[in-house]
Amino acid sequence: MKILKYTLILLFITSFFTACSSKVQTEVTESNDQNVSGLLKTLIKKEQEINKLNQKLEDCKKTKDVE
Repeated sequence: MKILKYTLILLFITSFFTACSSKVQTEVTESNDQNVSGLLKTLIKKEQEINKLNQKLEDCKKTKDVE
């Protein structure tokens, strides 16, 4: 009877820690996905800003060449 009791307790503890570990791993993965997504959005915004500045620079060059 003691062996069965210890076996069940060990099985419960193992299952509990496995479930916790899986949950933590899932949360870390989701967090990384959100970080990558946020960085990509920031990169796109910065690239758009650079393109606008490049366009302004080209416009200034054109007006300078005309004069």
